[in-house]
Amino acid sequence: MIETTKYQIELMQHALGINENRREPYRNYFLASGGHNANADLESLHTAGLMTSFAAPSFCAEGDVVYHVTDAGRAIAFASLPAPKTPTRYEEYLHADCGYSFAEFLGIDVPEIEYGSWYPNRGKFRMVSRRATGEWCDTQKEAKSSYKEALKANKTLRETV
Repeated sequence: MIETTKYQIELMQHALGINENRREPYRNYFLASGGHNANADLESLHTAGLMTSFAAPSFCAEGDVVYHVTDAGRAIAFASLPAPKTPTRYEEYLHADCGYSFAEFLGIDVPEIEYGSWYPNRGKFRMVSRRATGEWCDTQKEAKSSYKEALKANKTLRETV
C-alpha cells in the first residue's frame, strides 16, 4: 500500500466529497491554483498514482490545475473513513416516518386528559392510560394526583400477583 499522510487522505476525501456522515461521493475533482498550499501534497499524490491532473478549463485562472482521484486513491479514501456510528433512538425516530410522537415511538404509555362533557362529569377532568385510570376531578391538578394514586395501586396489585 502506498504511504500517505492523514492530510493527503483528507484531500482525496474532499475531492470526492465524502466524509464521516456522507459516504456517497458526489464529485471527483479538486481545483488548485498555482499558489495553493496543498500543491505539494497533491503533486505527491499524483506521482504516487492516487490522483491524476489536468489543466483547468479556460474560464479558470491561468496556472490552475484540476486533480481527479484514481480508483486506487478512491479505495484508500474510503478505507480511511471511520466506521459509521450507530444511530441514536432519536435519529431512528426521525427517519422512521411513523406518525407517532417520540414517547409513543419509545413505547412510553403517555396518559391522556379526558374532559367530561356529560352529566355528572361535565367540566371535570381525569387522566387515562393503558396502565391506570384516575377519578373524575374538578381540576387537572387533582386529576393528576388521582391518576398517580391509581398507578401506585395498580403497581402494588401487580407486585402481589
